[in-house]
Amino acid sequence: MKKTNYLHITLITFCFITLQACGPSIPRTELSDLPPLIEIVSLNLSEQQLKLRVSHRNKITRKDNQLSCQLALKDFIPIKFNRVTLPDMTTYAKETIDIKLDQTNLPKVDKQQKGLPYVLDCYIFSENFRDEQIIKKASLFKVPGISGEYR
Repeated sequence: MKKTNYLHITLITFCFITLQACGPSIPRTELSDLPPLIEIVSLNLSEQQLKLRVSHRNKITRKDNQLSCQLALKDFIPIKFNRVTLPDMTTYAKETIDIKLDQTNLPKVDKQQKGLPYVLDCYIFSENFRDEQIIKKASLFKVPGISGEYR
């Protein structure tokens, strides 16, 4: 008798857990109203080229955008570049932009140096959003086999 009671309780518990797992899940809440995200895709010192990725993390389209940044590499003078016009950014859009850097501001990097710590300080201006400052701190690392390129 005791074995059958134990078997019944185990079977009922298993059925309850199985039915509960098959039921409706908790609805997922969307992340919205997050600030934009700006990342360095690559920095090519030999070609004076900076590639940035700008991510719009909001449901509302961001219109008439401009981006102004300063890149500070550790132990070097900060590199500034003029305002860049960005296209209108729709819901959760990502844009990659290429920026030509002034050769006089670029550092001469030691070929043995593997990483470049940096601070990217940007302002993004929009018609229908408030002006936002985005600061990104990370390190760039040399791309093997390519002279002067970091990611």
